[in-house]
Amino acid sequence: MPNPAGPRWNDGLTFWNDGSLWSSSSSPAVPAASLPSQPINLNTLTTMQFWEITKERAQLSLTVWTQHAPTLKIGTQGTTELTALIAQYEPLVQMRAVKQDDADAAYRAGQATLQKLKVLGTKIPQIIEGMLGDNVLLMKDLKDVYQISPRTEGTILERARALYPVWVRANTALAALTPAQPPITRVLQGMPQTAAMFKALLDGYTTEVQAVSDTEGLLEATRKELKDLDDETDQLIKKWYKVMKASYDPGSPEYEALGSIPTETGTPAPDTTEINTVMQGGEDGLHVKADYVPGGGAHATTQLLKWMVVGVDTGFTHSVPLEAAGNEIGPFTVGQTVKLITEATNSSGTRTSAERTITIEPPIV
Repeated sequence: MPNPAGPRWNDGLTFWNDGSLWSSSSSPAVPAASLPSQPINLNTLTTMQFWEITKERAQLSLTVWTQHAPTLKIGTQGTTELTALIAQYEPLVQMRAVKQDDADAAYRAGQATLQKLKVLGTKIPQIIEGMLGDNVLLMKDLKDVYQISPRTEGTILERARALYPVWVRANTALAALTPAQPPITRVLQGMPQTAAMFKALLDGYTTEVQAVSDTEGLLEATRKELKDLDDETDQLIKKWYKVMKASYDPGSPEYEALGSIPTETGTPAPDTTEINTVMQGGEDGLHVKADYVPGGGAHATTQLLKWMVVGVDTGFTHSVPLEAAGNEIGPFTVGQTVKLITEATNSSGTRTSAERTITIEPPIV
């Protein structure tokens, strides 16, 4: 998982004014823009993701580089290469959002299947017992089903496998009655579930597990691409800043133009706690449950889970203190789309995680 704060300007690894010179002479003077007299502290009033910080800094650096030292090269890299790096951010961020949505959808599909198997695995045996309690052989096999407690993925699947043939036999026994009785069904999310549909859920779960693995792999690859781009851009503008500051004297247009580029001083910016999964749940099935990737939140003095309902709220106006064990918010109504972020704050500013989205569906109860 990428470090939300990203590399830092004052990380002890890079020295911006160590006495080395790029050139012994200055470029021809360029009229200086109206600039602040002191460096701008990084992001004290706005909230950004880690990559937004680097991109903003890179765009400001590119402006100064283009105006005051357009022919300067850092190794073989110049303004053309920095422009190309900046241009890669938006497509990668959009791709990350797409891959995140794909991974979330695959995970939730697998969880929904497990929940359906669990509910049916609990309710159908009770229906069978109520309707065919005098069928000794059927009750003997049903007893074996009851002995499997569906508390984990493995036991949910084990109970489902044991239940399916009993459900089929129960339907056969009902059809043999006089008059014949219809097969057993149980409504979930407004749809009557049959034994055949139950078997299809069970058989299809393996494919859903593979889809989770595949989509998570693609998501991680996209996250790495964005982190690699961020690191490459960050290192280039750090090196450029160091060269520029060492090459020109205070008071020169070139040197003073560097004041428009934000730097980070004092307390390190906070790391965000990234959201791991977002699921629909709770006792009524209409709450949203979020859990988190361990290890986040370094340097943060305050952490919040913030959310908004699309089409209802104008921004992330709702919040609760972030709980390391996870948060449950709601209830919401079927059809609402909820967006969530985490927010970490300290005296140096505020950072946010990537947005996550979930649309509330009829609960599986």
